[in-house]
Amino acid sequence: MGLIEAILLGIQFKRLQKPLVFFSMLIGFILFSIFGLSIVWAVVSGLVTTEKEITLQLLGASGGLAAFAFLFFGLAWVCGYFIKRCFQ
Repeated sequence: MGLIEAILLGIQFKRLQKPLVFFSMLIGFILFSIFGLSIVWAVVSGLVTTEKEITLQLLGASGGLAAFAFLFFGLAWVCGYFIKRCFQ
C-alpha cells in the first residue's frame, strides 16, 4: 500500500486500527514536510539574492541548513512509515 492510498483510506476510517497514531503521524508528516521545504526555499533564495560573492563560509552555512532540512525530510519519512503501519 502506498502512502497516498494509506492517507486516503485513513481519512475515510477504512481498515484503520490505530486512529490516534494515524492522525498524529499525519500532522507530523505535514509539518515536517513544510519545515523541510521552507528551509530549502530559504537556502535557495538566500543564494540567489546574495549580492556578495559566494564564499566558503556562505556555502558551509547553506550546507548546514540543507542537512537540517534533510533531518526534517527524514522525520517526515518516518511519519509516513508509521501512517502505512496503522492498517490491518
